[in-house]
Amino acid sequence: MEEEIEEYFPRATVQFDALLQSEFLRRLAIFGVVLVVAFVASKIVGVLIWKWWGTNSPKGARQARRFSTWLIMLGGILVGLEQLGLELNILLVIVTIGGIMLAIGLRDVLSSIASHEAIVASDPFKIGDWIQINGIFGRVVDVTLMDTILMTPDNETVFIPNSKITRTIVINRTTPGGTRISVPITVDSKHDLAEVEKILLEIGTELSEELVPEAKPEVRATSIDSHSVRLALLLRINNPARGRLIASEVRKRAKKRLDKIRIRS
Repeated sequence: MEEEIEEYFPRATVQFDALLQSEFLRRLAIFGVVLVVAFVASKIVGVLIWKWWGTNSPKGARQARRFSTWLIMLGGILVGLEQLGLELNILLVIVTIGGIMLAIGLRDVLSSIASHEAIVASDPFKIGDWIQINGIFGRVVDVTLMDTILMTPDNETVFIPNSKITRTIVINRTTPGGTRISVPITVDSKHDLAEVEKILLEIGTELSEELVPEAKPEVRATSIDSHSVRLALLLRINNPARGRLIASEVRKRAKKRLDKIRIRS
């Protein structure tokens, strides 16, 4: 009798282990099926979102599709882990606590990523636009998850965190009509203003290759006192990066011709 009992326990143990293994494999298979179903569901929802929303707002549809994919996959993972024998409530608590700790530790990173999504959705500028942010002027060469990268007219690369861009004023100087620059010129009040204006307009016309087609130069008097008159030559140029070079050329030509007027007078 004792020998039979001793032989029975090893056999029972082996059978119990096999049962546990088969149960674990069954749960693991269910976990895999749940993930596949969640993946397929996320794709279907993404297609529906794009069908309903994509035509009117492609960028908004992409954001909604991405968010729905994350949400459905997270739900699938939680349900799948529950099938493996883990308590869903405990999993939710762990995920919540972990999410809070992660958000605190990566708040700057998450802020920039969220700002990137806001920039993509609102579309205040695009690659190639000339923008000004907090006194920094440059051409947008890239928009990453963390930074917006500008190339200044001096060929300096500037990395501006996306979180700062969404909290400040952005001036987009890229318009269909080009970018207007103002070149200040100060002349003696004794000069004939009509003649000075004619000279400045001629200089602006000579630089027509730099100007937007059909854009005519203009001259404005910005201030007048007893000794001098401050004028401004307004030019609408194609390439904002050449603004300083064009202004410099205007000043050199104006200096040369105004000196002739001074000598003649």
